[in-house]
Amino acid sequence: MEEIKKRPEAKEGPKTKGKTKKKKKNSLLPVTVVLAVCTLISLLLCAAMAFFVNSGKTFRDLFKTEAVSESPSDSEVMVTYTQEEVDKMVSESAEEARQQKENEIKGMIREEAQSSGPSFISILRKLYPECMVYPGDGTFYFEDVDSTIPGNPYLKENFVTEESGFRYYKENDKVKTTLCIDISSHQGAVDWPKVAASGVQAVIIRAGYRGYGSGKMVMDEQAEGNINGATSNGLKTGVYFFSQAITEEEIDEEVRALLEMVEPYHITGPIAIDVEKLDAGTARTNSLSADDRTALVIHFCEKVKEAGYTPMIYGNAYSLFHMLNYRQICTYPIWYAYYSDSLYYHYDLAMWQYSSNGKVPGVTGNVDLNVMFEEPAEG
Repeated sequence: MEEIKKRPEAKEGPKTKGKTKKKKKNSLLPVTVVLAVCTLISLLLCAAMAFFVNSGKTFRDLFKTEAVSESPSDSEVMVTYTQEEVDKMVSESAEEARQQKENEIKGMIREEAQSSGPSFISILRKLYPECMVYPGDGTFYFEDVDSTIPGNPYLKENFVTEESGFRYYKENDKVKTTLCIDISSHQGAVDWPKVAASGVQAVIIRAGYRGYGSGKMVMDEQAEGNINGATSNGLKTGVYFFSQAITEEEIDEEVRALLEMVEPYHITGPIAIDVEKLDAGTARTNSLSADDRTALVIHFCEKVKEAGYTPMIYGNAYSLFHMLNYRQICTYPIWYAYYSDSLYYHYDLAMWQYSSNGKVPGVTGNVDLNVMFEEPAEG
């Protein structure tokens, strides 16, 4: 802005002799001041107009009283809201999210209902992926998944089931599992050469059981013949015992009987304890708590390990998670019974019993089929 220069005052004239001459007033000074002020105002208005034009604002915006603040970085206008407005927006957002989730659940239920062979438990399992959901005692149980326990590493799409019903797990076109059957005297005499030629690679043989009422031990009448036939035909062989033990002394008795039975043979498979729920209300193990039963199963496994064999625990979801404390037994190999086309299990496991009505050459009637998560020996 240019500086407004004052006009120089007129010099005083010569004095009149004997009389002082009055100083004449400068009549142009008020006009000059007014012009200067007007000029200043004009310049300010011009600057203001330039600002509003460049920023897209009008003079009316100058007199608005809305509370706004500008960010020094991007000059975006931030609008303030009342508490009532904030509460309304939060409520609307929550309702929108709830409605979206409800629609997703309805869509999933409809999809399940329209698929072949839908079941309520399959819907529950999709709704609660963070739980192991299983039936029992006329209800459903929800066992929270423990992230500290090694999870199930097997992908559904990698399981292959042949027309024979034999199932394998493949990675990069390579079979990563061993096909295993488990049998007892219910199958009668077995033609083991035919079994070995069928593609079966391993077998778990029932060695015996303890009566759920009397508590008496009974050894399977076909056990030794089956062990001899299986090992003689190159099958990986293990044994299992259906236990109804209620004391450590009874567990010791069961382990001794198993070790005596397998001693004459070279078995490389596991020695398993079978833990199942019996519908009989008089079963002697019904009185056991989960802690007591877990302690007995661990005692069995440790005795088997001391003898130089691999222990294994057989059961379904109910027996593994409800009858036992899974966190205490999960360090031992788990043999999981679950009859389905796909494996539902959140944790790592050693073997999956996926069918009870398999057909195998050399075996009369139905037989249990298993996927043993162990690469077959190269022969």
